[in-house]
Amino acid sequence: MDLDPEPDTEPSPDTMPVSRWRQVNLTFTDGQTAEEYAATRLGPALCAAEDDSIITAFWFIRKRQTWRLRLLPGARLARVYALLADITDDDRIVGVAEPAYRPEAYALGGDQAMTTAHILFHADSRHILTHLATAGGSHRRELGVLLATHLMRAAGLEFSEQGDVWQHLATRRHQPNAPAPSPRLIADVQRLLTATDETPESPLGVTPQWPKAHHQAGENLGFLDRHGVLTRDLRGVLTHHILFLFNRLGITAADAWLLATAAVHVTFHQPPDTYTSHRSIRTTDSRVNAVNTSPTAPETPSAAALREQLVTTLKERGHIRSATVEQAFRTVPREQFLPGVDLETVYTRRQIVTKRDPNGAALSSASSPSLVADMLEQLDPQPGDRVLEIGAATGINAALLAELTSPGGQVVTIELDQDLADGARTGLTRAGYHTVQVVCGDGALGHPATAPYDRIIVTAGAWDITTAWWNQLADHGRIVVPLRVHESGLTRCFAFNRTTPNTLVSATTPLVCGFVPMRGTTEHTDHHVRLDTDVVLKLDATDQPDRAALAHTLNHPRHERWTNIQVSDTDPIGHLDLWLLANTNTPFGRLGVGDTARTSGLVTPAYRWAGAALYHDGTIAYLAFQPITDGHHQLGAIAHGPNADKLATELTNLLDQWNTTGRPNRPTVTAHRTGTRPVEPGDINRPDTILTISF
Repeated sequence: MDLDPEPDTEPSPDTMPVSRWRQVNLTFTDGQTAEEYAATRLGPALCAAEDDSIITAFWFIRKRQTWRLRLLPGARLARVYALLADITDDDRIVGVAEPAYRPEAYALGGDQAMTTAHILFHADSRHILTHLATAGGSHRRELGVLLATHLMRAAGLEFSEQGDVWQHLATRRHQPNAPAPSPRLIADVQRLLTATDETPESPLGVTPQWPKAHHQAGENLGFLDRHGVLTRDLRGVLTHHILFLFNRLGITAADAWLLATAAVHVTFHQPPDTYTSHRSIRTTDSRVNAVNTSPTAPETPSAAALREQLVTTLKERGHIRSATVEQAFRTVPREQFLPGVDLETVYTRRQIVTKRDPNGAALSSASSPSLVADMLEQLDPQPGDRVLEIGAATGINAALLAELTSPGGQVVTIELDQDLADGARTGLTRAGYHTVQVVCGDGALGHPATAPYDRIIVTAGAWDITTAWWNQLADHGRIVVPLRVHESGLTRCFAFNRTTPNTLVSATTPLVCGFVPMRGTTEHTDHHVRLDTDVVLKLDATDQPDRAALAHTLNHPRHERWTNIQVSDTDPIGHLDLWLLANTNTPFGRLGVGDTARTSGLVTPAYRWAGAALYHDGTIAYLAFQPITDGHHQLGAIAHGPNADKLATELTNLLDQWNTTGRPNRPTVTAHRTGTRPVEPGDINRPDTILTISF
């Protein structure tokens, strides 16, 4: 399945969402007093405040005798201030502080994964506070293991992979000089790890929404991992989640180590025939004295081992499909191009930003290896080919191209900024790629001195196929280019074959992607309207949007309209947004939604298609999901504005049309040189190219 995570695109500073989360640290004389206060005062107050819409979400973590509380305010801040005054007016509190909240977005998998984390943290916190009030926090160790197992299973981890997460947890909760867990504890943990259900009277059976929240979070993280969106390895992200879970439950570091070590023993050291799955499990208290031991620290993987692991993952996920691309990835030492970056990060499947402007927006990056592999497979370079690369960045891609065109090939790579060109040249030299020519210049102009090129590959978001690229591509050559086909930033990476001097035709199914926009003579500014502090609508200025009316859209209540269309995470429907763009007569746009707006439920677009929406005057309607069963969703529209019902109906009618015509997902795009044929209705008209899209 395709996803539009836009891994290489960052919003400009004026479109960045503004976080509305607030943090309040409450300090007590000891941890027991803090827990009593949470059960008797804090929990009831927060749950009531959420029910009354004073706040829209909350969660907490513990730091010794301090509870760090995070609140997402409702519409009226005065009521939030009154809530804070109320919950802090308690003699058990010896200190109150309000530092700025800085989410651990990288550790928890990135911005999209952070939304999943916030939703889970909130659900989990509410259930834990209720459990403290009703059951005194009993069986917290068993609950921790069961909920962690729900999370990992839903993320798609096999039993041995779950054991790897437990080993990471044991290492993080390192306890020196303690003996191994007892056979009794190992047996109890085995029952928890292999349970398939809870008994009706257990805390998770009484409150099925509690494990369901962990299951949903696991599914979402697995989805993001399969599409290369996470900033860390999935197991690392899950380890961090379990650390947070155990902290919220009040499981000590010593007990966390003990449980994790027992789980590792069950996973890797128990005979396979002892893995009896229980139909259900009754949560009984299997606590033991927190005796502790020191696990052996895992050996730090070498660059070669991490490189091999990356190649294996890219092959399993279908990004590497040819033996030549596989060998190139096995050969190029990425670490030589990213000095100062730790090896684990160098070999993760994520983008690494290497240069930002003064406002923090990304100017250059090492693209995610998944996307690099996909584009190289699209390009299909052959030994002896002349290749022009637009956007040298770190030089990693040029090194891969050198491997793929050897022997006898020639690679020229262009970079706009002198410092980036120098860095790429240094990296290529350091890694032993002395034949690659690095040019500092405007990529839109190409490099005519060594033209024509059998292959041209563009590694930045392009607004057009420039005249220079038309001129410098050889007869029957191929150009791979991420084109911004709409001013909202909707981008697809196309592999075009030259069929005539003035015609290019897409050769393969395009890639859903996002890139740092090209700079230089063809730089293009996108347009947007801010709908809320955390929401923008990105649109095409030629549609002449009513910006004043749109700015008030979210003041109108949401209107939902659902189809009978069901989709799953594995369905090949990644180009639905492009289909909508090609088939609607209503202005198209895309919603940029920040974490707080999603978590609060203000705007909840489907996690695919990057907020694809239609708008008219002061009304918007966007694609939305409604969960049905595990991994399956009902497709529909959510609208805001004076004509919400009408626009939602229009969008769902389009969805029905898309569904009845077989859910087309293989667009064909034809590019014509501007001036060689007239512009027709439905064409995308750019200065140097006319594009037609058909399904």
